[in-house]
Amino acid sequence: MATPVAPSRGQSPAPLYRRQPLRIACAQYDVKLGRVEDNVKKVEALTSRLTPGSIDLLVLPEMCLSGYVFNSPTAILPYLEQPRIGPTSLLARSLAQRLQCHVIAGYPEATPSSTLLDNPSSSTSESATTDGEAQENKQDSGDCGPQGAMKALEGEGTGVGWNSAIVVGPHGDVVGNYRKTFRFETDKAWAREGDGFSVFDLPEPIGRTTIGICMDLNPKDFVAPWDAFELASFCLDNSVDTLIVPMNWLQPPAEPPQSDALPIDPLAPSESNLNYWAARLTPLHDPAPGYVSPAPVERAEPKLGKEVVFVGCNRVGTEEGTTFVGTSCVMTLSSNPSRIELVEVCNVSEERLLLATVT
Repeated sequence: MATPVAPSRGQSPAPLYRRQPLRIACAQYDVKLGRVEDNVKKVEALTSRLTPGSIDLLVLPEMCLSGYVFNSPTAILPYLEQPRIGPTSLLARSLAQRLQCHVIAGYPEATPSSTLLDNPSSSTSESATTDGEAQENKQDSGDCGPQGAMKALEGEGTGVGWNSAIVVGPHGDVVGNYRKTFRFETDKAWAREGDGFSVFDLPEPIGRTTIGICMDLNPKDFVAPWDAFELASFCLDNSVDTLIVPMNWLQPPAEPPQSDALPIDPLAPSESNLNYWAARLTPLHDPAPGYVSPAPVERAEPKLGKEVVFVGCNRVGTEEGTTFVGTSCVMTLSSNPSRIELVEVCNVSEERLLLATVT
């Protein structure tokens, strides 16, 4: 496996449609659990110096305003959001309009049933009309109130929402929504499984895009074969140009735990995590015949392998005893020749707006 190298840019087999550089920003910061307004202010402060038209893509972490460690449906209920009108969507839409760029941000998406639970004043007739599922849950529980519906949802084990990411265009319009496919143990306490990986065909220079959320980069449930490479293989099979992964990636424990292990350097990125992410993307940088962009009519495609841009946007800080490893990064990967290039990276502790340009 190729190892990420120091940030630099040389000749690269970029897609022919990329007639202009791809300018990326990632907001890495310490998300405070349950403090939505404080987290909004943090994002606004980090992005305040960006000018309209200065970037093409802004990425925020997984569950970027709510925080991540919720151990029950009841705990996360007040922070579940409807797409388009929830706090994360409103922030993303505002940033997209101001900066004239695409914005991708992670958030806990509510099901219609959980929306009913969080709005107990909703009338029975309205619920029956707009939310048959929630009304059915209430009837099955024998209780028409939100507590009965919550008991029904918890008993079913179906979850009260999804761990999702919203995709907003430069005019503030919501152009996509992705729900996490592979759930981490923390997700399983409240979140439903998503519908599977998908592609979003965004304008140049971003191009065909796939979104994964944190655990999506791992083998499913940590029991699937390592070499299935589910997310990377999907990107390979669908000629993806840009893979974007909002994260709440944890600091891994020492294996085996050692009392004399060297402490992590807070001013450096986590090399072990960079190498792990690169390993999980193996199909995109090992030789893979046929993995090339569709050839435009007027121009021939280069013989070199297709370049894929990987954007990993993580967070820092500690939440409920869980420490996050930062190391947000932008990499480029190509398969012929086999090549990984680390364009830009954050360290494990800094709150920073990472800026990277892929030419």
